[in-house]
Amino acid sequence: MKKNVSDIKNRIFKNKLLSDFIIFLAVLVVLNIIADEFYFRIDLTKEKRYTLAKSTKNLLGKLDDVVYFNIYLDGDLTSDYKRLKEACRDILNEYRQQAGSKIQFEFEDVLSDKELKEKDEILKQLSAKGLEINRSEISDDKEAAEKFIIPGAIVFFKGKEYPLNFLKKKFGNSIEQDINQSIELLEYEIGNILRKCVANNEVKLALINGHGELTDNDIADIGNELSNFYTLSRFNLNLKDTNCLKQVRRTIADSGKITPQTLVKTLIGKIKTFKGIIIAKPVIHFTDLEKFIIDQYVMNGGKVIWLVESLNAEMDSVGKYGSIFTYDYDLNLNDILFRYGVRINPDLVQDMQCHGIPVVSKGGSGKPGFLPWLYYPLFNAGDSTHPIVKNLGSVWGQFASSIDTTSNQNIKKTILLQSSQYSRIAGNPVNVSLEILGIKPNPETFNKPYRSVAVLLEGRFKSLYEHISSVKQEFPFKPEISNNSMIVISDGDLIRNQIKKGNGEIYPLGYDRFASQTFGEAVIFDNKKFMLNCIDYLCDESNLIEVRTKNVELRLLDKARVKTEKTRWQLINMLLPILAIILFSYLNYILRKFKYEKKHIK
Repeated sequence: MKKNVSDIKNRIFKNKLLSDFIIFLAVLVVLNIIADEFYFRIDLTKEKRYTLAKSTKNLLGKLDDVVYFNIYLDGDLTSDYKRLKEACRDILNEYRQQAGSKIQFEFEDVLSDKELKEKDEILKQLSAKGLEINRSEISDDKEAAEKFIIPGAIVFFKGKEYPLNFLKKKFGNSIEQDINQSIELLEYEIGNILRKCVANNEVKLALINGHGELTDNDIADIGNELSNFYTLSRFNLNLKDTNCLKQVRRTIADSGKITPQTLVKTLIGKIKTFKGIIIAKPVIHFTDLEKFIIDQYVMNGGKVIWLVESLNAEMDSVGKYGSIFTYDYDLNLNDILFRYGVRINPDLVQDMQCHGIPVVSKGGSGKPGFLPWLYYPLFNAGDSTHPIVKNLGSVWGQFASSIDTTSNQNIKKTILLQSSQYSRIAGNPVNVSLEILGIKPNPETFNKPYRSVAVLLEGRFKSLYEHISSVKQEFPFKPEISNNSMIVISDGDLIRNQIKKGNGEIYPLGYDRFASQTFGEAVIFDNKKFMLNCIDYLCDESNLIEVRTKNVELRLLDKARVKTEKTRWQLINMLLPILAIILFSYLNYILRKFKYEKKHIK
C-alpha cells in the first residue's frame, strides 16, 4: 500500500515537472514572439548611450514620410567593424521605436559573390555618391587578407539620396579609438541627415562683403553644405559701395530723403533679419559707422563668426617672389574685438606640427617633393570636450595669428583651436621665406606652446559705443545684451576651399589637392566639419550639436591576453556551464533523495 502511494506521488511529481516545463517553454515562445514584434529596451548604461536626445526626438517628430537607410556595413567583418555595425543597428532601432514605420533600414553586403570587375564598378558608384571605402583584414587573428569594407549608407527620402559615413577617422588614432568615437557620433551623424530631410531653410545667414572678403568661389564648398540647412545670402556692409545702397534702396525711398542716418538705420533693420553673419577674411578698412552696424547687430542678439587676419601674407606671393614681408591690414577692428573679449595679435604662428607645400628638388632631378611649412600649422582642440570640437581631427591653418583673451569677467572664453606644444610666434614684420624649407627646425626655439587661434565668446556683451553720446542721439541704440555668443578665428583661409585653375573645379574644404597628388591618396583635414559645427552651435535652432557631447566609454579586451589565453577561456566557456548543470543535477538528486528517505522513515 505504501509502495503504491509512493508510486502515485512520484507520478504526480513527474507530471507536475513535465507540465511546468511545457508551460515554461510556452511562455518563453510567446515572450520571444512579442519581443520580435515589439522592440523594447531599458537603458541601464552609465553614459545613457541608448537614450535619444530631445533634439533628435524633435527631428523625428517632423518626419512626414519614410526615411530608408540602405546600409553597406555587412558581410565578413572584423570584430571592430562588427561592433560599429551593431551600434548602427541599435541606434536605428531606437530611432524606429521613436518614429515607428517612418524609419526603415536594411543591411546589405553588395560585394558578396561578385567578380573583381563587378566589385570595382560597385565601389566606384558608391564612392561617386559620397561613401568612403576602407580596406581591412578579414579577421583579427587569421592570416592577413585584405578586403573592402563600406562603413556607410545611402539614405533615401522623398526621391532624394544622402550619403552617410559611419566611420570617422582621426590621425594617430587606432582603429578601436576611431570605432569608439564613431559610435559616439552616430546619433549626431544620423540626426544631421534627418536635418537635411526636414530642413525648411527658415534660418537666414549672411556672408558679409564689401571689404574684400572671400569670393563665392572661395567658399563654394561650405556654402553648398550650408544651403542644406540655411538660407544663405550676401550682405554688403561698405557704406561707400553703391551695391550697399542698392540692397536697401526701396526701403529708403519709401521713407523719404536718403541720408547717412537713414542708410545706417535701414541697414541695422535689414541685417537683424539674419540669425548669423560670417565675416570671412576682409582686407579693407571698416569705418566707425560700419562697425556700429555690426555692434548693434550683436546687441540685438545676432551671431557673428569673425574670420579675421591681422597681417597680409599670401602663399601666391611667397611662391612668386621666394620671400615677402608681412604688413598690417589696418582693418580698424581691434577696438570692437577687444571690447568683446579678445585681441588678435600682429604676428604669425609657426608650428613644428604642420602641413607642407610642394617643392621641386634642387638636386637636378626635378622630382616634386613635399616639405613641412611652418606657417601651415595643424590646429587641434587639445583636451576640450566642447561639442564644436569633440572628436575633431586636425584643422589646417594658413598664416594664422595668435589670439589673446581679455580679463572681461562678463564673457566666458572657450578655446576651440590651438597650436601644438612645439610652436612659436613671429612678430610683424615677418620675413616669410622659402629658405626655411632647407633648415631643420630646433625644437628648443619653439617655446610658445598652445597659442589660441579660435575662441568662442559667450555671455554679457556691452556696446563699443556705450559712452558715445552722439551715436545715441542719431540712431536707435541698445547699450548691451545680457546673453549672446560669437566666435573669433584669426585665420581667414580656414574657410577657403581650393579651386583648380583652368576649369574652376571646386575642391572640398580642407582638401589639399597638391598633397593628394604627391601622396597618391586624399589628404583632407577637418576644416569643413569645424566650420559647420561653429555655425550650427550658434545658429541651429534644433540644437542637434549638443548630441556631440555624448560619451561612450571604451571597454576593450586586452588583445595580447586574448591571443595567449584564447584556448583556456574557450574551454572555460564550454565546460563551465556543463559542469554547473551536472553539479546542480547532482545536488538536486541528493536533496530529493534525502527528502523522500526522511518521509519514508517517518
